[in-house]
Amino acid sequence: MRAFAPSAWILSTILVLSAGSAPAADLVWEVENPFRFFKRPSAFGIHERAFQAVRGRSGTLPNDVVWRTERRLNDPDCKDRSSPTACAGTAGRHYERTRLGWAAQTLHSVCYNRAARPFGYPAVCEREYSWGKAKEDYVLPDAHTVAVALAPERLAEAGDGACVWTWQPRRAGGRAETVTQPCKNKLVIRRVPFALDRNASGVSVSVKLADGRELTDPAVVVEDLFIVALGDSFASGESNPDRPVSFSAIRQMVYDPLLAREEDQMARAKTKPQNNYGLASIGDGVNPKALPKRLLEDEERELIYRPTSREFLAAFEKRNAQWLSADCHRSQYGYPFRVGIQLALEDRHRAVTLVSLACSGAEIVEGLFLGRDPREGASQPNGKTVRSEFDQLSDLICRNGAAGRTLGATYRVPVYKSGSSQIGLRDIPQRWCAPENRKRPIDVVLLSIGGNDVGFGALALYGITEGAGDVAPVASLIGREIRFGTNVTEAYLDVLDERMKAVRDALRDGFGVDPSRVLHNAYEPIQFDERGQVCGAVPKLGLDVHPNFAFNPARIQEGSQFGDALQKRLQCISAHRAGCPAGLATGAGTGFRFVTDHTAEFAKRGMCARDPKRTVLDQVAMTMPRKTGEDFEPYSPAHALPYGARWRLIHTPNDAFLTANTHREGISPFDILQPAYASLYSGAFHPTAEGHAIVADHVVRHVRKLIDRPAEAGGAERRASR
Repeated sequence: MRAFAPSAWILSTILVLSAGSAPAADLVWEVENPFRFFKRPSAFGIHERAFQAVRGRSGTLPNDVVWRTERRLNDPDCKDRSSPTACAGTAGRHYERTRLGWAAQTLHSVCYNRAARPFGYPAVCEREYSWGKAKEDYVLPDAHTVAVALAPERLAEAGDGACVWTWQPRRAGGRAETVTQPCKNKLVIRRVPFALDRNASGVSVSVKLADGRELTDPAVVVEDLFIVALGDSFASGESNPDRPVSFSAIRQMVYDPLLAREEDQMARAKTKPQNNYGLASIGDGVNPKALPKRLLEDEERELIYRPTSREFLAAFEKRNAQWLSADCHRSQYGYPFRVGIQLALEDRHRAVTLVSLACSGAEIVEGLFLGRDPREGASQPNGKTVRSEFDQLSDLICRNGAAGRTLGATYRVPVYKSGSSQIGLRDIPQRWCAPENRKRPIDVVLLSIGGNDVGFGALALYGITEGAGDVAPVASLIGREIRFGTNVTEAYLDVLDERMKAVRDALRDGFGVDPSRVLHNAYEPIQFDERGQVCGAVPKLGLDVHPNFAFNPARIQEGSQFGDALQKRLQCISAHRAGCPAGLATGAGTGFRFVTDHTAEFAKRGMCARDPKRTVLDQVAMTMPRKTGEDFEPYSPAHALPYGARWRLIHTPNDAFLTANTHREGISPFDILQPAYASLYSGAFHPTAEGHAIVADHVVRHVRKLIDRPAEAGGAERRASR
């Protein structure tokens, strides 16, 4: 592996950024591999190069810096990106790698246990630097690696001479070290001490030039931020696997167990050729059971596995989408990761420790306080339940793990069975880590919660199906009602404040989090087209993966009005104001900062939104690829661009099927229920990776305010004042 060397351009840029706000520094420095979730510097380097290209040499951060970086990272390597077919026809040598997205490149370079259940963050992670490896406590590091260099002006003066560098820990009793090396070389200090007490953190550095001058920086001190993300699928990155599924260019899969015989399904799935496949609809003669098939190893080896064979089942499972945490459909595309990476990129005197526990399907009771069913892998050893997010976080921050959780508390919360409007109460006991046993305080909590508590996902499904019978078989697979109307969701909304009060109290009792340090994200609207109208003008747009899916404008409007009511209630729960209901359990409010400014960017970019500049072409591209003869139309699923630029920022069921392709375990992969399951439980109605980047651009502004850092100049003003 190539050794990592911090860019001289970055080091010199620190000086440029501080110009005008403070006297120019003689020494410049930066943290190596500062996003501590990444084990290897090469993973951070992917983002670093994209960020440099976006920012340029001016040092001014664009307001949409994360989105611009996202596009730089995920635009596929092709000359013509107007359609999947055009991109494939003009592909460059990095086409396949870039087509699958940046996270596929970093997935195996992270501080996260993906090898065995239960999945989770390690207590200790072995991370890599330019000089070698170090085993670090993941939550509370004792040191960081720092590279120091002469500022450009001083380097020009020093020329090719030798410099004598000396550094000494700032804490009492630290031993000084000295090295002589060419002045043009950066000094790499392997372990700069870190402590929560700033006075005991960092090193003082001095360098003696060949002409006898001595330059110093008495406070090379790394700021390490601890950011925690909690909540549901809108934070987990649902629908955006780190490595999406790849599909065959020639084979299709017929979802009918009667056809799963020894013969290759491709020969049995011939359909009548269609000259006009329609716009986002299933044309006459097209078999609705025939859909794109994963690219499996037998095709690559020019073999044909019998559909009912063990070899086929093993090959099919092997080509699942890859997630950071498959049990929660948590990926690096979730906005909390993008916020953490951005904070590390823009201030190179900073390291960021991120723990994201957000889990698809999580609600306040089954998710934050109690365990819940996994999204995938329930049949695996130790895989039946995902531990509660509060339990996982408590073990991580407690010095003695679970054994150190000696503080007891009980929380009374409203409970109900999914789909029933009858509300009960339940006492939930918790064991917290005592304050003196916590490794460190949490700087920021990124929270996305409340949508599942009021059944908003069920309401979304209500808007694209005519009756409960359309999805009843799928609901039976997961043992709960997954489609119901506003009469049920309104009952849940009425008790949401009681649940949110329990969250506020638990964050205070269990983790010492001041409410003002919680950024509670509003949900992005999903229901609007490119004109800002509710979906339904083209009933099957993005929905033809299943013949029973179609937009119902009246129901979607009903859901849209409820969505507005949910956001207003969450605002009232955060801070009571005029027009809020009286008697909310949260009183004057939780004190959380309710973030809403990102939602406006989704107002005309929902799941049925087409690019206004190419409406017809975009509408065609939203059709599920199907065979109309020998070829797939409107494009080959092998050329899908799951992370390419799109106008819509919300995934359709078609998108979800083509990106995550989650199949239900325990039944035949050819079962007729699988297409509906794969489209719904792969993340339909959730933000795209591009959408998450846009959310991150807004959230990071609020985080900067919380940590008292200006958006411009990467924090140079604050550093200069220290």
